[in-house]
Amino acid sequence: MKSAIVTGATGFIGTHLCSELLKNDIKVTGLARKDSTNRKRLQDVTLVWCGMDDYDFFEGETADTFYHLAWEGATGNGRDNEELQVKNIARTVKALKTAKRLGCRRFVALGTVYENLVPQILMDARHRKPDFYLLSKQSSHYICRKLAEKLDIEFVWATIFQPIGRYIKKEQVMTYAITGLLCGEPPEFGPAMEPYDITAVEDIAYGLKLLGNCELTRKEYYIGSGSPVIMKEYLMRARKVLGVDTELKIGARPDDGLRFSYDWYDISAIKKDTGYSAHVGFEQAVVNVAEWVKSGELI
Repeated sequence: MKSAIVTGATGFIGTHLCSELLKNDIKVTGLARKDSTNRKRLQDVTLVWCGMDDYDFFEGETADTFYHLAWEGATGNGRDNEELQVKNIARTVKALKTAKRLGCRRFVALGTVYENLVPQILMDARHRKPDFYLLSKQSSHYICRKLAEKLDIEFVWATIFQPIGRYIKKEQVMTYAITGLLCGEPPEFGPAMEPYDITAVEDIAYGLKLLGNCELTRKEYYIGSGSPVIMKEYLMRARKVLGVDTELKIGARPDDGLRFSYDWYDISAIKKDTGYSAHVGFEQAVVNVAEWVKSGELI
């Protein structure tokens, strides 16, 4: 891979992906909204002001790989906006068609392990704020997978779970936990007994780079730490890294009823096909988040 196009280039994961590509001498064209305030994060990236509704009008140069990371309402209240999430499906379809129109060899889109929860939320009469987000991600996955066959373009769906690091958003669970621990405001959680796989964003970016560059045998890969544990253990490790004695109020919130599986965090496929392994680790990622929180730039 000599060149790449990255949507959502100024976002949390996009910024790290652009940096990872650049350090490997890959030319990067980043697409971002005109109102993005994060342009200063990117250096040596050809940045094009092109929002998700404007992909049809993008006339940039071709690239080997088209990375689609942009997604409005991936965190916060936007997850519960059904109309917004339906738009995201259409925008992902447009991104794929744009990649084909530009002559890109491969289209790599960002999915989430939370898609595995769809059967549970469909069987449950309760409504949860993330439901429409999960449904739209899975819909985008399957629609674009079939569309890629129709268009004859290589398609890769890269699933991730709970990336953390510099530029993380305030709505993320580990931002909430670390901020509370640092400020002496005990963060509250449910039982925290479900298996999680919290991964440094630098490792996510590294995995995405490999999926855009290597010969692959699959259309879907999980990028993770390789060492998932229950959420309670992550919280205890974070408090130890930060060196604080702030209480963790585990069990203070009700169980949401959702069940996770260690099977969802299997990195054997990406390891086999690309040689991937995580290098940064959870403890260093916690330090990076803490520095970001202390910087006062967290928004």
